[in-house]
Amino acid sequence: MMYRISNDRALVISRMEPEEREFLTQVVTEIEKSSINPDLPVLYPGSASDVEHAILLGKNIVFIDSHLPETNIGEIKSKLQRMGEILQENRVGVLGKGGKYFFKFKLDKGDEEYNLTYYAEDAAQLSKLGIEELKCGYSVYFVKVPLPKEKTVGSLTSPESLGEALSGLVTDGFYLERECPITISIPPENIGFKKIISGYISALSVYDRRGTLYQKIKNVDNIVELLKADFKDVG
Repeated sequence: MMYRISNDRALVISRMEPEEREFLTQVVTEIEKSSINPDLPVLYPGSASDVEHAILLGKNIVFIDSHLPETNIGEIKSKLQRMGEILQENRVGVLGKGGKYFFKFKLDKGDEEYNLTYYAEDAAQLSKLGIEELKCGYSVYFVKVPLPKEKTVGSLTSPESLGEALSGLVTDGFYLERECPITISIPPENIGFKKIISGYISALSVYDRRGTLYQKIKNVDNIVELLKADFKDVG
């Protein structure tokens, strides 16, 4: 029997690039039919203002992107107004110094409410940020463009950054990546993940790079050390 995804996400997918609709439908299906808590946040570092892909992954979304934060917030707001209705928004503290910007919104003719919290921080330093929304873990970790746009910001592809982020993902949660492979030469099972599907996700960087969805099957305590060895082996 074919699984039917939620009305909200089906509508968002219908507005995506035709080349990515099939893969994104599969991604959403895997997430929606899984046993993970749907109230857990989705973590999207290097997000810029990519609301469209984030909405497909969960109802509580955390963006972390230090590049042009005020521009990103303005674009996020504009997109939300085009896509539906902003129910609430507010700024807490100073962006880049632990502060955040919050949106609660609904999609046009949608059934659900969404929360989006934006932080203007270095996402590669995730373990040092102490982000309140992530203290109980997250259901999806999504990386689409992992390389930094600023010299002061770290790469999301580093063993330290990737390993720490994957450790915070709850068991049975999902890692969706594009240009940020989970391993180089060792099987993903060695660090507690299994590959689900691959397909096209649109981005402004490498046009033909495919995205891959992984699911976390167990916690591996020494994941950072394993990734360091894996990346070192290939130079």
